[in-house]
Amino acid sequence: MSAARENGSDLDLGDVPADELEFFPSPNPATPEDVRWARMADEARFNGLPDIQRSAERWGATILVITGLLTTLTVVRGASDLAALQDLWPYKVLVGVLAGISLLISVASVVWAAMAAQGQPVNIVVSGPRYAEETIKATRVANGRLKTSRRLALLIVPFYMATLGIMAYAPQKSDQPPVIRVRDSMGGDYCGLSAKEVKGVLVIVGEKGLVARIPISSVTKFTAAAECPKKK
Repeated sequence: MSAARENGSDLDLGDVPADELEFFPSPNPATPEDVRWARMADEARFNGLPDIQRSAERWGATILVITGLLTTLTVVRGASDLAALQDLWPYKVLVGVLAGISLLISVASVVWAAMAAQGQPVNIVVSGPRYAEETIKATRVANGRLKTSRRLALLIVPFYMATLGIMAYAPQKSDQPPVIRVRDSMGGDYCGLSAKEVKGVLVIVGEKGLVARIPISSVTKFTAAAECPKKK
C-alpha cells in the first residue's frame, strides 16, 4: 500500500479489506470559506441556465432601446443630413451602406439575445445524470449566444461612428458657391457658375464650359441661387 501511495498510481481498492486501509488527514483542510464557495458552486450549476436567460432578457431589452434610439435619430435627422451632402458618390452611397450594415448588425444582436433568453428545449429524461448533462449543454449554448449578441453590439459602434463622421466632414451643399440664374425675354432660363459681359453679350459659364450667350438687352432677370435646378 505504501509503495503504491508513493508512486501516486490509481488503484482499484474494491477488493482490499477495510481494516487494511490507512487514511491520512489532508495537508490543507477545508476552511468555512472553502465550504461556502463549494456550496455556491453547486448552486451555480443548478441555476446557471435561468441566470443566463435572465441576463439575456435584460441585455436584449437594452439593445432594443439602443436600436430604437439610433433608428429615431436616423429617421429624424438622417434624411435632411443626407440631402445636405454634395455628391451622391461616394459620400451618400457610403452613408447608406454603413447605416444599412449598422441596422443589420443591430437586428442580429437582438435576435441572438432573444435566442439566448428563450433557450432551447431540454430533453426530459428519467436519468438524473443525463438530465444534468442536457442542462449543462443548454447553459453553454445560451451563454455562447449571449456572448455573440454582445460582440455584435460592439460592432455597431464603428459603423455608426463612421456614418456620423462622413455626414459631418463630407463636402456639404452649403459649401458650394452660389450659382447665377438668368432669364431672358424669350422665356429662356439659364444657370451657371459665373457670368460676364463681353461686347453687349452676357456669357454664362458652367462646370462643363459655356452655357449660353445672351444679349444684355434681352435679360429680364438676373439672380443668385444655391444650386441650378435639375433638368427633367
